[in-house]
Amino acid sequence: MTRGLGLRRLMGHVGATFVRQLAAALFGLLTIVIIARVYGPAANGAYAVALLLPTLLVSLLNFGVAPANVYYLGTEQAGVRALFVANLVIFLLVGLVGLVIGAALLLWQRQRLFPGIDASALWLALGVYPFALLNSYLHSLLQGLQAFGRYNLLAMVQPAMLLLLVAGLSLGGHRELTGLLGAQLVAQLVALGLTLRWVAEWIRADDRGPGVATCLKRSLGYGWKAHVGNILAFLNYKADVFLANLFLGPAAVGVYVIAVALAEKLWLISQAVSTVLLPRLAQLSRDDAKRKQLTPLIARWLLLITAMAALVLAWLAHTLIDVVFGSEYAAAVLPLWILLPGMVLMAVYRVLANDIAARGRPELNMLVALAVVVVNLAANLILIPCLGLAGAAAATTIAYALSLVMGLKFYRRLSGNDWHDALCLTLDDASWLAHGWRAAKPGSQT
Repeated sequence: MTRGLGLRRLMGHVGATFVRQLAAALFGLLTIVIIARVYGPAANGAYAVALLLPTLLVSLLNFGVAPANVYYLGTEQAGVRALFVANLVIFLLVGLVGLVIGAALLLWQRQRLFPGIDASALWLALGVYPFALLNSYLHSLLQGLQAFGRYNLLAMVQPAMLLLLVAGLSLGGHRELTGLLGAQLVAQLVALGLTLRWVAEWIRADDRGPGVATCLKRSLGYGWKAHVGNILAFLNYKADVFLANLFLGPAAVGVYVIAVALAEKLWLISQAVSTVLLPRLAQLSRDDAKRKQLTPLIARWLLLITAMAALVLAWLAHTLIDVVFGSEYAAAVLPLWILLPGMVLMAVYRVLANDIAARGRPELNMLVALAVVVVNLAANLILIPCLGLAGAAAATTIAYALSLVMGLKFYRRLSGNDWHDALCLTLDDASWLAHGWRAAKPGSQT
């Protein structure tokens, strides 16, 4: 039933990607723990809010270059050298535009958009933007090449460096928000330097496909559709944090981001799967029968595994938050519980979204994101004043549930598979599990 799908190789890549992303997540979690315990809820919340500026600019101005890189390399419609030069051209333009927009916001709207956040910290956070943008472009070239060994190592560099720097600041008695944001900037620079070094090897070796002008046109033609969807997805992910800060203040956000950080750890598996699955599904563009079999197979097993992990996390929530973060973060438990169902549903939608994008239809994911962000914003505006942090979590879960419903509808239309194919286990899945388990070894990589 599953022969010819490349499951052994796919699961090997997923296993390696998961292990390294788990390590990166642990680095990130340790960083959050240090900041939460040493700097306190108010500074923790201010740090999270300050980083909204560069992450917002990256999301608004990336033009979908990263998914376009993965799509065109996966379908072998472009070479690394031409895509690299096209990426640099786009980066120089949008990097400058982003810095101008960010500076304008800080000069004229700082108090309104970022109340209670120090101006020097926000300016330092803005400096993170161009390096994070270029990192996202070049990192995706390795994903499109399915060079997951180096891709995964690079995913560990930035959080590992950030952890070391934050730990050093804490041990040195530094308690300023600017120090934390400076550490974020240095970590991005180190990751970018290593990315450039490794991508250069493929640039010298791979000059296939069309020229720079054609790649530039194709990247923007595909990318803008994915880009609008990514903007809306970012707003969907961050709306609760931004609105919670406006309604409840930085200290409440400092508690809420702990719940979000723990809940998002459920996405480690789906992130590993998505990283490997998108270029593989693009590669299967000439064999739709295999693609129709592979996507629902992955989706239904991911649903089961993520749901089981959510139950374990819900059971351990009280103890985990008290022991790791301290009793002052006890209020994060209820939002965490409310977030968990939404995280499970969004994990499944990610698989479907990858299939839709690999079919060259990223605009459908854009439509899902548009509907979801409208519902999420409305729900946050209604629920946060009434229910506080629990309302923010409930709004997020409602939005993620809607994304899966719409994703199933579009996936069914494109693939011809029924909705239950992506949600309900079958008897044939037992043989797939046995086959995939043997292959999922961290040492298996390109």
